[in-house]
Amino acid sequence: MSDLQIRTMTEDDLAFAFECTSSEGWQGETIETFRALLRHDPRGCFIAESSGTRIGICIATKYRNNGFIGELVVIKEMRGIGAGRALFDHSISYLQEQNLKNIFLDGDIGAVHIYKKSGFRKVCRSLRFNGQIKGEPGGSVKVAVPGDLEAVCNIDEQLFGDDRSFFLKYRYSMFPELLHVAEVKGEICGYIQAQPGNGVLSVGPWAVINRAISPLVLLKSLSHHVGDVTMRIGVLEANTDAVELMRSVSSFEEREYSWRMVLGQSENLGTSKSLYATGSAAKG
Repeated sequence: MSDLQIRTMTEDDLAFAFECTSSEGWQGETIETFRALLRHDPRGCFIAESSGTRIGICIATKYRNNGFIGELVVIKEMRGIGAGRALFDHSISYLQEQNLKNIFLDGDIGAVHIYKKSGFRKVCRSLRFNGQIKGEPGGSVKVAVPGDLEAVCNIDEQLFGDDRSFFLKYRYSMFPELLHVAEVKGEICGYIQAQPGNGVLSVGPWAVINRAISPLVLLKSLSHHVGDVTMRIGVLEANTDAVELMRSVSSFEEREYSWRMVLGQSENLGTSKSLYATGSAAKG
């Protein structure tokens, strides 16, 4: 379409971006989600316009060695004119210009064939669980203090495989009470972080590196703090321990899934057995 334009997002576009994801029923996103993405890398946040009217969004998240494409939405009445493909190709081009090793995405089932045509391949299913769990204060778990952030970020980089400390720190600055850490002999060996979503509490990342700590202790500590709130947790099917754990909690319902896909040689980003929940579909 000749009048289709792709430009970078501004603060004035945040409400529109949220409207796009809300219209799709995506519960993990809020305006604050997009504000964080914009502050992380404004060059990777894109708006599609037709005749000067906003019609779609896409986010290309750049880490040190890897990137993610997410939040790809075109408003329903403007689908079929090539805007989605233009946004997708523009985002891929941007990330490829950064000389990243791999580009990941979580693709809806109906769009997998499109991503395959662009060279992406399936890694595993990206599962979603919604529910609640009875809260319990954990003796080894506490609400994080600012001095804990460095250790959390170091562990996360080790397990995730890239540096996403910006988002961990940004979330903590906005919702400090939603980062809980587990300690053994004064050393942090696990953490769980959450942020308010669209009608749910979006939980993740969630990690434990000491098997003496049950991952559920962290989840129950978070639940004890937030009260009667529905949680939404993303789990990669490649982590069989995490999937088994979530399926064992009868109060959680397994919902729709997407496909974690990659363009590149490595499939291992975020697949550590010690990571029990993803951060988000758009950021890994």
